[in-house]
Amino acid sequence: MKTHSFRLSRALPLFSAILLTGLASFAVPAPLRADPAALRAAFEAASARDWDRALALAPQGVGRDLVEWQRLRAGEGLLGEYEDFIRRHPDWPGMDYLRRQGETAVARSNTPDRVLAWFAQGDAVTAEGTMAHIRALQALGRGDEAAAVARRAWVGLRLTAAEDSALLAQSGQALAIAHEARLDALLWAGEAAEAERMLPRVPAGWQALARARMALRADAPGVDALIEAVPAALRDHPGLAQERFTWRMRRQFWDGALDLLTERSASATGLGHPAEWGRRRIQLVRQLLSDGRPRDALRAATPHHLTSGGDFADLEFLAGWIALRHLNDPERALGHFRHLRDGVSTPISLSRGHYWEGRALEALGRADAAQAAYRAGAAHQTAYYGLLAAERLGLSLDPALAGGGQRVDWRQAGFAQGSVMQAARLLLQAGDRGLARRFLLHLAEGLDARGLEALGDYALEAGEPNFAVLIGKEAAGRGIILPRAYFPVPELVPDGLPVSRALALSIARRESEFAADVRSPAGALGLMQVMPGTAKLMSDKLGISHSVPRLTSDPPHNVRLGAAYLAQLVEEFGPSVALIASGYNAGPGRPRRWVTEFGDPRQSSVDMVDWVETIPFAETRTYVMRVVESLVIYRAKLRGSPGPVRVIAELRGG
Repeated sequence: MKTHSFRLSRALPLFSAILLTGLASFAVPAPLRADPAALRAAFEAASARDWDRALALAPQGVGRDLVEWQRLRAGEGLLGEYEDFIRRHPDWPGMDYLRRQGETAVARSNTPDRVLAWFAQGDAVTAEGTMAHIRALQALGRGDEAAAVARRAWVGLRLTAAEDSALLAQSGQALAIAHEARLDALLWAGEAAEAERMLPRVPAGWQALARARMALRADAPGVDALIEAVPAALRDHPGLAQERFTWRMRRQFWDGALDLLTERSASATGLGHPAEWGRRRIQLVRQLLSDGRPRDALRAATPHHLTSGGDFADLEFLAGWIALRHLNDPERALGHFRHLRDGVSTPISLSRGHYWEGRALEALGRADAAQAAYRAGAAHQTAYYGLLAAERLGLSLDPALAGGGQRVDWRQAGFAQGSVMQAARLLLQAGDRGLARRFLLHLAEGLDARGLEALGDYALEAGEPNFAVLIGKEAAGRGIILPRAYFPVPELVPDGLPVSRALALSIARRESEFAADVRSPAGALGLMQVMPGTAKLMSDKLGISHSVPRLTSDPPHNVRLGAAYLAQLVEEFGPSVALIASGYNAGPGRPRRWVTEFGDPRQSSVDMVDWVETIPFAETRTYVMRVVESLVIYRAKLRGSPGPVRVIAELRGG
């Protein structure tokens, strides 16, 4: 239905006036009972930056602290107020930003020891804070330390023109040896305006290097002449090479990009910052593979000199997959899959490494070792490749994923009386679901498995399946699976739809994570992320009344329209989840084209796993995987028994 990547981490309107649905029936322990109207009034005053009124209206205790938290994050406090709040609530969310804002108050202090005590907890992140730190060190006769602080900030911070000049005026002598390092850091970061200010401060050769790099990034004319003007001693600079590589990629000069990438990849030093090459490297690998050049694609994939992160995982997978499935080199593939397996930690990535390790071992005729690899992968059955590994072994779904299990009484959990939890519940009382979500997810980051289970059950009891899914995702990222929270079954998605409830739940979970009021940057709305144009078509087809605001205010209406669109896709593509999910995410024209280009996944002659991995859009590939893994689990949940894992059949529609 859309081609964008939508995340719920974007900022939501602060202090919204929407009351929690069903709040009146939700039991709130006595210590937290408060007048929701008074809380909302305090929050509204805070939004208007009327801090005196906000503090006067706020109830004592955590309610007042919430207003104080907002005030300090707005940069309105005195140093003592920042110090006191940090001492009392070091575990609240957003404390890095609060400390950043507090640097203005620190800069007003005339007590060097107090300033140093503040920065003993972390380096300054603003020019104002940096200069205060330098002054304090100088006042105590610690000039060498002051110079080191100045140089760290000079290289690491982004500065306005005024801040730039002020820091130079204060510490110019100490900074002179760091001008080239600052310029280089700014160029890697793409900060052209700040880099321009640095040009008069560096030698002519560095000026020429910087102009060539900036011109390449800006697609300016005359780049060849600018590159030629770079002195020979600097022409091999990895930053210049990276900009040349990116320039060639933007113009689809694939061969030239491959040559440059291969040359620079001989060492990590040749790349400068290997992570800066990762995204474009992956793009080139897939382009060359699409062009029928698997050997060149493998050459682009490795060596990449990454040791962790998403690009590391994708490149190791691609190198192994190309070696195994396109070059018939299972021995080389095995090395890449094991490197992938050993360099990741999440269930999604671990299961991918183990599954493909098993496939490579099978190709090598090592059946017992392959079975062991599949068993390791099948330990992660909330993930796509974990389910594929389980299917390879002929296993049934983990019964824990199919059953609801006994809920944990969150009221008895250690976090229940903590101020972060109390703040989240007060925010729900006041109707600010966005900020309540933030506090709960921050709380989740510090909980163990039992605490996460209790917090997930709190979210379900509060009627917040969106919070539950997000808590479940936090847990899953640490290898902790919360079947109830991670795969909730909210009544927001009911029976009686024109498609199976399991499919509708799986799509809604992926689209919005069960947040009924979300809006994507591309304009998709609500629980099923329905585009307004699609909603109009479906409402006309169904013969029902419709208005755009209902897509976020009326969840049943949104689900009805989204399910109608799903039914239309099922009518065209049949029960193939690979095609249905691709069509919902990228539009039906895309899977129609892919059937022609890659083969029809509904046919048994087409390798289903390879077909999904061949989808050219990373978002859609991931979308299909996440939808089908949810579908397998939701089918089991709704029938109340695990049953055999059938991923391939769901994808193919058989």
